[in-house]
Amino acid sequence: MSQALATSLNTARARKLLTIGKVLNLLTPEFSDLTPSKLRFLEEQGLITPQRTESGYRKFTEADVERLRIVLELQRDKYLPLKVIRQYLSDLDEGKQPTLPGETQVNAAHVRQIRNRKFSLIDLIAETAISDELISQAQEANLIGQEPFEHADLEIARAIVHLQRFGIAPRHLKGLKAATEREIGIIEGVIAPVLRKNDTGSRSRAAHYAAEIENQFAAIRNELIRSVISKIDQ
Repeated sequence: MSQALATSLNTARARKLLTIGKVLNLLTPEFSDLTPSKLRFLEEQGLITPQRTESGYRKFTEADVERLRIVLELQRDKYLPLKVIRQYLSDLDEGKQPTLPGETQVNAAHVRQIRNRKFSLIDLIAETAISDELISQAQEANLIGQEPFEHADLEIARAIVHLQRFGIAPRHLKGLKAATEREIGIIEGVIAPVLRKNDTGSRSRAAHYAAEIENQFAAIRNELIRSVISKIDQ
């Protein structure tokens, strides 16, 4: 990446990050009880994770603001405890389609808000603090795609940044990528006959089956890893 482009990205990233004051200006017209202390409390509770400057000031991304809007809306309109909201957001982040307490249908607006946003290169850097070198490595390992980036690319980039702290580079995750592609192949094999029926509910049934299979794959994967971790912690 050229020095000029790197400088441009850094400038754009800084411009896209919002101070607490700007976040309050955006959200208080809709949520009048929002205060700096409440924002800090929601951060402490793990609902949002703003970036920090070298001086320790909080900086919020556009995704943080969207997430805050969901949290505040659920508090105001549904009176839900933060523990429930936190789990709801976690399920949305994982690609699930959770329902809210007392409701039987998925809130499609929330799913779209979390999952359907597209991200530019500048957005990806601003949201995750990933370096251009890590982006190149991740793309070479086929872990993230090309611009415009999907929500999945954003979450994978964020995980890659965290894993770097443990000395884990994108090249170490190629086996994980291969295993995931095998799981996808199994899921596609199961839902293909359902999609071929091409009736009114075929796509909905296929999506439900795919999500259920993915959940069971995740359960097996998590238990296999936890069984090893539990032996370490004995």
